[in-house]
Amino acid sequence: MGDALRLEALLRSIENPQPLTSAAPEGPSPVATAMKAVLSHWPTIALTSVAAVAVAVAYLATATPQFTASGLILIDLKNGASLRSTAPTVSDANVDSANIESQVELLKSERIVRRVVVAQNLADDPALQPGPLARTLSAITGTVMFWKQPAPAAEGADPKVTGAARALQKLTTVKRLGTTYVVEVSATMPSATQAAAVANAYADAFIQDQASLREELSRRMSNMLKARTDELQAETRKAENAVEQFKFSGSLAGESSALARVTLKNLESKAQTYRVLHDKFLERYAETWQQQFMTLPDAQVASLAYPPQSKSAPKSAIILAASLFVGMALGLLIVLLRDRRIVGLGT
Repeated sequence: MGDALRLEALLRSIENPQPLTSAAPEGPSPVATAMKAVLSHWPTIALTSVAAVAVAVAYLATATPQFTASGLILIDLKNGASLRSTAPTVSDANVDSANIESQVELLKSERIVRRVVVAQNLADDPALQPGPLARTLSAITGTVMFWKQPAPAAEGADPKVTGAARALQKLTTVKRLGTTYVVEVSATMPSATQAAAVANAYADAFIQDQASLREELSRRMSNMLKARTDELQAETRKAENAVEQFKFSGSLAGESSALARVTLKNLESKAQTYRVLHDKFLERYAETWQQQFMTLPDAQVASLAYPPQSKSAPKSAIILAASLFVGMALGLLIVLLRDRRIVGLGT
């Protein structure tokens, strides 16, 4: 009887199931609320995004494109060593790296840039002149604020060349490629052709400067050797004359002929020493004099700079992507400020 009742109750529960627990209906999540509010204001976000992109497009349409051309210079230290009177020692290799770094710093110097400005007639180039905004800021910072003024030009230097050279320094980069003997020179100008011309002129100016420095060094050393050679020649003649005068003085025939022969030997030795020194300095002077006409710089062009196919700045893709991001962020901010539901999410 009891089993029959239990079986009947089980059948009823299967036919009419009852919920085990009752739960209150859940409302929408905060994230869903925020998404709904943002989607409801999509025109605002779209409008700010379009406006930001439009500003970027206007900038790209009016901005002056910049092109960067690069050339390679090979620092060949063997050229200078080939003109030395003595062969290079093994220890010279230990200072090669420092010498190359020194050449890189010389490439960056204003002296080389001034050569480029003069060679390319860039003193009045608009690309190297300050724009209206820069002139206005310079005037304000120079009169109102305690701002560091540009260094004055050297005495006798053309102010236009100096200004153009300092502006060009900011548009060029010089760097050594790793630990190699190769130095890359890059120039950025509004024209692709001009950028390549400036980069090549940079290399030419540096090589000419190296040749001029070596020629000047050879000339100065030649003058010093010439002066010392003349002095030794005079001393040699004086010593040889003393030997001849002593021989014909009759001192060798006297009772002290042994002492006289010692004196004569000393005079001849002195004359011979001066003669050897004079001959060595004369030989070195001749070598140095010849070097003025066969100087070789420590650098040569490894690869010319060619006009680039595309501009290096402004970068259109990056600017458009950034403007789109800024426009969307600005639109979201406006939505956050206008919709209290989003502002109050954390409460």
